[in-house]
Amino acid sequence: MRFGALFFAQAMNEQITTQRLEVSAQTIGELINLSGRQRMLSQRIVLHVLLASRGHSEALAVARECLAMFASTHAVLVKGNDHLPGVFSDALQQLYYGARKADERVRHFIALTDETAAQVETNGDAAGTHVDALVAQATPLLELLQDITLAYQNEMRGIEAAAQRRQAAIAEQLSSISMQANIVALNARISAARAGSYGREFAVITTVLADIIKEMDTLIYSVVDKASHEASSQRGMRRDVSQGASQIPVRSRYDAHSAVTVHL
Repeated sequence: MRFGALFFAQAMNEQITTQRLEVSAQTIGELINLSGRQRMLSQRIVLHVLLASRGHSEALAVARECLAMFASTHAVLVKGNDHLPGVFSDALQQLYYGARKADERVRHFIALTDETAAQVETNGDAAGTHVDALVAQATPLLELLQDITLAYQNEMRGIEAAAQRRQAAIAEQLSSISMQANIVALNARISAARAGSYGREFAVITTVLADIIKEMDTLIYSVVDKASHEASSQRGMRRDVSQGASQIPVRSRYDAHSAVTVHL
């Protein structure tokens, strides 16, 4: 089955023109996960095609299974689906369709793998040449996929920075309101003291107001501290997702690693 033509003949013929979309940190986290998994899949594809060329009967089926997942994931990354946005920023647009030509290079890898698998399956005369060409692409493609993952991580950092700026602005506004309220409360207490016995009830009200202002100040500081802690946690989670992506298992009917070790 030819995956290159199947997944991209229609979907990838047109250039994507995109504007910066508002994307949540959770969504970008999913995109980081998917792009990280692409690195693992690309190496697994090359390894199993190579094993198939050496006569391991079930390796070719595993390679095609990984290729189908790799191709469909790439389509989601660039075109999106019902809950993921596809290419959503100028930086990603440049990476996929600019000088780096990430989309074109990934599609070329998919097509080459498809052709190589067909050659290996039929013991074609060009099987060896195709396998060599595929193995030669393994490291450059891995570096490209790593850059794609880093691009999504940069988008996450931008989201975090924008959120922190908004929170800082809100905290500053609340602090200004709190300061003005403190001044009003102080003036009210002075006025109540000057009024003597007539101002006692008013003095009670100003005391309650001062307590409310203190509580508001406490809430402001707690919100700022919580936001800072959550931003730090998200950065840690992003690192964990990126580092753990290469360990995501792919279900297969054959564990080629137990048969041979290949250094790509």
